[in-house]
Amino acid sequence: MRISNKKFVIEIIGDDNLEKFLKSSNEKIKKLSEYFQTIHQADHKTQVTIKIVSNDEIKSMNKNFRKKNKITDVLSFPDGDFAGDIAIADSYILNKNKKINEQNFFMLVSHGLHHLFGYDHYDKQSRSNMRFLENTFMKFLGLKKVHEN
Repeated sequence: MRISNKKFVIEIIGDDNLEKFLKSSNEKIKKLSEYFQTIHQADHKTQVTIKIVSNDEIKSMNKNFRKKNKITDVLSFPDGDFAGDIAIADSYILNKNKKINEQNFFMLVSHGLHHLFGYDHYDKQSRSNMRFLENTFMKFLGLKKVHEN
């Protein structure tokens, strides 16, 4: 699926299950686009690719790029000016019936996009800022907060 507006293009890559989920979440996808368009500061249009990957794939990426030999939920690879790639482990978004969990999917998309937009969580203040933005995003979508205050 491809989401495009004046400031960026987001391409989401996954299987047929993901395609069905994204089509059924059309209103939230539109809101995702609106939200990130408001915090996008580049003067030119940028490209973001989000790919749903297996545990083996994300573990390999985590080992290669972060020197951590373990599975993680989401990885962001900034490419400057709010562009880049995001990998999300399918095990963190699929429920027992192999259906995509809406809350987890949008939380991890939010987390990855905020990283591409320059936010991090490596100290107390930046962690607080990022958590506030993630909660704001989730509330904007009509979903539950991710973090407690």
